[in-house]
Amino acid sequence: MFIRNSVFVVICSAIIFSPHTIAKDIAIYRWVDENNVVHFSQHQPKNNNFSQLTTFASYKAKHQYENGGSENKKLSSVNEQISKHEKEQAKILEKNKVIAAKNCKAALLNIKMLNSFSKVTILDPNGKNRVLTDKEKKAQVTLSNKHIDLYCTNNRDKKS
Repeated sequence: MFIRNSVFVVICSAIIFSPHTIAKDIAIYRWVDENNVVHFSQHQPKNNNFSQLTTFASYKAKHQYENGGSENKKLSSVNEQISKHEKEQAKILEKNKVIAAKNCKAALLNIKMLNSFSKVTILDPNGKNRVLTDKEKKAQVTLSNKHIDLYCTNNRDKKS
């Protein structure tokens, strides 16, 4: 009698504590209440507006991940893509900093030139030199100041 009870306890314990049995056979219910709050439970709700989910997919994914399956490979591939994207972004940001520094320097030189001379000549679209009018000169100063605000990122750049 004692042996039969011990065997029964061992078998029940093995079934109860087996992760394959527990994780695979649990039903999970999902529903949305009248306040649009999503609920999950192992107990079936009283209303009939629910979805039944199983944990089989979760268990399978975990099993594949632990054994180096396709999920692990997908995760590795995603991590590689993210790393590659971050490196590309860093290169782009560095190039943008170089371009901004050049544009800042050009805008500062334009302001210096426009403020240093009473008459400033430019090359018009026809390839001929002409003197800027006062109105055009003010417009160029305004444009160069906007470029300084845009490209000169710190006060040190703006003052140099």
